[in-house]
Amino acid sequence: MVWGARIPRHGTLVIRSTWDYVDDPNRFIMWLGELDADDVTVFNPTSLLRWNLHKRYMVELGQRGVSIVPTVVVPEQHVADVGEVMRLHGWDDAVIKPAIGGTARLALHVGDCEPDAAQHHLDEILAHEDAVVQRFVPSILSTGETSVIAIGGVITHAVHKRAAEGDWRVQAEFGGRVELIDVGDRLAAAARRAIESVQPTPLYARIDLVEATSGELNVIELELVEPELFFHLAPHAATRMAQLLPHHKPRRDRTL
Repeated sequence: MVWGARIPRHGTLVIRSTWDYVDDPNRFIMWLGELDADDVTVFNPTSLLRWNLHKRYMVELGQRGVSIVPTVVVPEQHVADVGEVMRLHGWDDAVIKPAIGGTARLALHVGDCEPDAAQHHLDEILAHEDAVVQRFVPSILSTGETSVIAIGGVITHAVHKRAAEGDWRVQAEFGGRVELIDVGDRLAAAARRAIESVQPTPLYARIDLVEATSGELNVIELELVEPELFFHLAPHAATRMAQLLPHHKPRRDRTL
């Protein structure tokens, strides 16, 4: 079924592969409203989906006490100086990307280009949509990124992701590599803090973590809309989700 289609009234829908919604987020949001109007039970709940669509959620996670990669949201049509943002926050490197995005869409590593090019890139994004300036974490280059997956609020597995040689993007589309790893207490604790900060508890979630220079694990993304959950590496997690689905009823009266 293609997203945007009419779902039978009072039906149940699991969002799993709507990866092109970033090309038309307003239409996607309108569709979520249609699902609500038809009393469709959606996983994850539409309240979570709306909240998680825009990367301002990262700022809100930080306000809730979750350790995040420092993130600044810049509104569309706003004038912002990349160098000034970095100086203000004490960053020596950054990433620029749209506030609604996926698979590193229009993501630029400031350290890989000249200052004028970085500023032009931010200006180009802001001409059409909100943007994010996020501190670049050097450990992405040296040790990569870890994703922890939770099903029904319970952590099921974790994977380690490494970028291809000469790149910083860990996605498979850019040559990134992934392997299943043990979760361990440290990863589990960081992931639980993120999951417990949102309500209602999502049916599925992927918590992407990187190691800060302080040694602390920081959330770089919390993916609740249509994340890759790496079920091919952990089929038991897919089984858990299938078994849990009939009993996992979101509370419609609870919002973030």
